[in-house]
Amino acid sequence: MRRQLVLLCAGVHIVTYMRISVTDRCNERCAYCMPHDVAIEWLPKSQILTYEEILRVARVATSLGVTKFRVTGGEPLVRKNVVEFIGQLNKLPGVTDIGLSTNATLLAPLARLLRANGVSKVNISLDTLDAGRYRELSGNGNLADALAGLDAAIEAKFPQVKLNMVLIKGRNDDEVFDLIDFVRQKAVTLRFVELMPISTSEVLTDDNFISVGHIRRRIEKRYKLVALPEPPHDVRGNGPALYYEVGNLRNPSGQPVRLGFIGAMTNLHFCDTCNKVRLTADGKLRPCLGAHLEYDIKPVLRATGSTDAQLREVFVQTIRNKPEEHEFRNNYMPGRKMVAIGG
Repeated sequence: MRRQLVLLCAGVHIVTYMRISVTDRCNERCAYCMPHDVAIEWLPKSQILTYEEILRVARVATSLGVTKFRVTGGEPLVRKNVVEFIGQLNKLPGVTDIGLSTNATLLAPLARLLRANGVSKVNISLDTLDAGRYRELSGNGNLADALAGLDAAIEAKFPQVKLNMVLIKGRNDDEVFDLIDFVRQKAVTLRFVELMPISTSEVLTDDNFISVGHIRRRIEKRYKLVALPEPPHDVRGNGPALYYEVGNLRNPSGQPVRLGFIGAMTNLHFCDTCNKVRLTADGKLRPCLGAHLEYDIKPVLRATGSTDAQLREVFVQTIRNKPEEHEFRNNYMPGRKMVAIGG
């Protein structure tokens, strides 16, 4: 029987989910991830974990009860041979679920290969449907490439495709109903995400922050939202989102449109059922996105003669110190840009 990480958290958190950042690099530069006016220095290749090292960490994680992985970046698809890496990750004993977070601009030629290699869930960042606004928000990205990637994901028949729209007041909140109609046509889920102070503290101001509660009330003036039941407290497969179906609004297959709301800043119970830990591209284990605490696993990985038991001890320390809630509401000052942590 595999040892469960929940035993290390005094019953507070069941950690069964790891987000793996395979690179800090990205072909876009969204302001809430990599501020446009801040110089970005990419990590040297020697500091980035090799695929073999990541697989070793993942194998240790599965021995401790992790069953679900999500591959992130930066933009994970900019790293060479990522499809083959995911195929190897999928072969690890105990793995039941592999997801991918992407901006989708590089997804179109890889979608079917990713599906064949075990990816079952794809989350796509899409903050706007306006090409000019997309270029502005993403730092010169191409909306057409992102939409082609989305269509390829749908055609590849991933069991789950979700769009994530980060809400920025005065920049894209006027497109809420356009995005709802868009996902109705595409038959995918749309999630509204609150801005978080994860690049610089200046990203989050009264001028650009808008809560998911405000957006939900705006939607409810036009549509009836039916709350979906939350999973049991000890099983949080849906992550931090609260989901609703839109009454009387159905996609072409006849299924109701589904919306999710991720309120890290305004949902006081946001962290209650967190089940995840993060591995950064440079080998740091982070028990919480919204806290500076992290543990460097790379010295153990690269030490001559190191054992998996030693790696497990780093996991033990990481999960034992997992905070009960994030620090975003307490004048949080980011230490790393989001692109260096992993989406």
